[in-house]
Amino acid sequence: MNNKLIGKKLLKKRIAVSMEEQPAELLLKGGKIVDLCNLSFYESNIAIVGGHIAAIGEFYTSGQEIIELKGSYVTPGLIDSHLHIESTLLLPPELARVIVTQGTTAIVHDPHEIANVLGIKGVNLMLEAAKGLPCDFFATIPSCVPATDMETSGGEIRIKEVEKLLNFANVIALGEMMNYPGVINREFEVLEKLLISSSAGKPLDGHAPDLSGRELQAYLTSGISTDHECITAREAMEKLRYGMKIIIRHGSATSSLDELLPLVTRANSSQFMFGSDDRDAGELLTQGHVNGILRAAVKIDGDPLLMLRLATLSAANHYRLYDRGMITPGKRADLVVFEDLKAFKPLVVIKDGRIVAREGKIEASIPQFTLPPFARNSVKINKTITEADFTLKYPPGRIPVIGVVPGQLVTEKLELDLPRMGNGEVSSITESGINKISVIERHGKNGNIAVGLISGFDLKYGALASSVAHDSHNIIVVGASESAMALAVNELVRIGGGFAVVGEENQLKALLPLEAAGLMSVDSAAQVADEMNNILLAAGKLGTRLPQPFLTLAFMALPVIPSLKITDRGLFDVDKFTYL
Repeated sequence: MNNKLIGKKLLKKRIAVSMEEQPAELLLKGGKIVDLCNLSFYESNIAIVGGHIAAIGEFYTSGQEIIELKGSYVTPGLIDSHLHIESTLLLPPELARVIVTQGTTAIVHDPHEIANVLGIKGVNLMLEAAKGLPCDFFATIPSCVPATDMETSGGEIRIKEVEKLLNFANVIALGEMMNYPGVINREFEVLEKLLISSSAGKPLDGHAPDLSGRELQAYLTSGISTDHECITAREAMEKLRYGMKIIIRHGSATSSLDELLPLVTRANSSQFMFGSDDRDAGELLTQGHVNGILRAAVKIDGDPLLMLRLATLSAANHYRLYDRGMITPGKRADLVVFEDLKAFKPLVVIKDGRIVAREGKIEASIPQFTLPPFARNSVKINKTITEADFTLKYPPGRIPVIGVVPGQLVTEKLELDLPRMGNGEVSSITESGINKISVIERHGKNGNIAVGLISGFDLKYGALASSVAHDSHNIIVVGASESAMALAVNELVRIGGGFAVVGEENQLKALLPLEAAGLMSVDSAAQVADEMNNILLAAGKLGTRLPQPFLTLAFMALPVIPSLKITDRGLFDVDKFTYL
């Protein structure tokens, strides 16, 4: 039977249920239904059949399965509007196992992290791994792989790859266009990606920190319609004025919730969505996913119904997922039952008309996924790293230093007077809070090693190393000594990527292997959270006060967020878009 005949048969069945000629497959009885159109709620019953809502009304009382809700709230399934799965360190099946229990029934994810390592094969891997899950994983096409020409990536997504991916199922948008200078300067490849995606009817996601004035106008005239990088209310207001939709970010590394939430009103709520962007497994388990964002928003005086609109209807409408986002007849039966609208703790989660989680426990089956061989052993550094690789010399004068801004992805561009040896060599100056930082090309292309200085990690000894370094995911390491840095990097080469902490007397203190492209673990969320906790405890003993030092470290290599960053090719001034 073809899809058209199946669809017609299901439609007839829905109509029959709505006319009370047949019982519902699932009946939700006596719940407070959240009406996101009028921002109110009312008590009624919901009749579900064939994965869709057939009807709503107190007179619907028969069903093959009936759930008595006793006044609990029923909302649409929650949607994360912007997430990088790789940042959770979990493969899609394990991520679904966690977030479905928290009420998430759809995510919009940008797989540009794995694309920077493995190219279109990495995107395909994520699409395959997400099949058959009790949560819809909608992908956006990585638009900037590599993010810029200022770093060395492992994979590339060029125009021909974008054209291919536009035809893939569950690919719904062009991912965040981080190369805003490329838009403004009318680079051929950038404009082609935007044009072919918009011609295919796909929304164009943006990434434009601090962009204002003429540059913002030029960026918007290309058709880009979202931004998740707003830090200040003033920045967001300018973008809102010109029709841009703002994804309020609340993740592990950074949050704009406190600053931007007061801007949300009933009148403009369709212009706002929620996105976690980067969220680690441990926080997903302890603090929740989109329900955790809702909890945090309500705690700072957000109207619960208005906040739910951002987490459901606004996201669904923007990404043209018109079959969800409201509780109305004909919509997909993706629903969450909450006891209250403060804690947002799901009692029941329903996906496509089936109960998939209850009381925090998954009830749906999660398909097994086997990591293909090409995704393993992706760290291709063909030499033993030594202390000499981190030699750093400067002529007389002030030295540029990356300044970490706690809780933000932006950095300061510092210029400091620092001591040198007789030959001009500079070492980590731990008593001043200055450490060395290095990025090492790991894709086997050129062997580049860049070294600089950073303030804000405050390592008194040891080193932290990671194969997660946005966006090209070369090896990044920060340390108080060159020997500790070398040991940490060599350990990552040995295990094929992950996180490493080297402590006092150059002892390896903690290791978290990330077998999947050096970005994700094949283990369970609980195991990853435990290992990450060990990593963070070990890192804290080195002196750093950063709550998420590895997330902060990962963004020190991203040359599209101001102001001073480091790639495998050197220190990069993002404001001037040039190397120092």
